[in-house]
Parts: sequence; C-alpha cells; structure tokens
Amino acid sequence: MVRSVVEVTPVGQQDVGDLVAMWFASRVGSGANPEVTARFASEGRLELALARPDVHAHVARLDGRPVGYVVTSENPFGLSPEPEVAVEQLYVDPEARRHGVARSLLCAVVGLAERAGSDVIVSNVPTQSREAHRFFARLGFSSVMVRRVVGTTQLRRRLAPQGSGHSAVDQLIRRRRSLRSIASRAS
Repeated sequence: MVRSVVEVTPVGQQDVGDLVAMWFASRVGSGANPEVTARFASEGRLELALARPDVHAHVARLDGRPVGYVVTSENPFGLSPEPEVAVEQLYVDPEARRHGVARSLLCAVVGLAERAGSDVIVSNVPTQSREAHRFFARLGFSSVMVRRVVGTTQLRRRLAPQGSGHSAVDQLIRRRRSLRSIASRAS
C-alpha cells in the first residue's frame, strides 16, 4: 500500500478559503453553534486574526486536497522573556486522520519555533478532547497549567457585592440555593 504524501505550506491568500472551511468544520464538529460560527467567518474575523504578525498558519494537503491546518502564535501571553510558540489550533479532517497529517503540521511548527529562537512549543488542548490530549502526550507535551475560561457577564454577576445590583430574581435564586445547601447538609 502506497502512503500518500502530506504537503504542508504556509497559508497564502489562495489558501484562506480552504482554511476557513476547515475551521468551520472543526468548530461545528466540536459542538459550536453553526450560525454563530458562520457569522464569525463571514465577518472576516478569522482572516483579521491570521493577518497579525505574531500569528502563523499552515495548511496540509493530502493528494492535493486540504485536510488539516495549524494556527500558531508567538509569545501568546507576551510576558515570557524567552520566545515561545503556541499551537492555538490543530485540526485534521476525520477522514484524513492516521495518515501523518498532524505530525507533518507539527514539523512546520518546529521549523517556525526554531526560526523564532523558541526553545519551547506550547499547545492549547481543549479539556474535553481526550484524543488530542493523548496525541500531544505521546509527542512529549506535558501539562503545565490549566487555563480556565468564564463568560464576562457571568463573572460580572459573581463579582457583584451581595445585595447590590441584584435583581429580585437573582436574590430569590441565591436564597433557594442557600436553603438547598443547608437542607442537604442537615440530612
């Protein structure tokens, strides 16, 4: 059996449409709302992010067909004194998995990190993706920290002082939760 050759190239103008289509598939495949994802893509926000000088993207083709991409950023938090390259997104079409596509994309990331003078490559892996965690662990990536995310509105609500700025409904919900907590401890 002849194995197909994976070709990885930096994303150019001619590749943006393919990358956006794969990005859409990856987002919807991970449970994102298709309408919100389509609006995000149609507004050009993805292309705007890709145009930043610290963001790099590569697309992988298998037999000429786009089957995966990787998006990286340099010094994602901007606080590290040493150069760092972060794999922000890595996606391979499910039908093209187990053909070396992700490994080929990561080879491009290694080259990028070497040119940037980076001694480390960081990967952002969704917590719910066990397959991705296993893949990166097999390649030597280790867990260093947990990145937690909260909605702005939710955090604002949680930070508001008790009794001020809360609607009657919020106060009722808080009181019910408190009573349930007391009742569960009593039993």
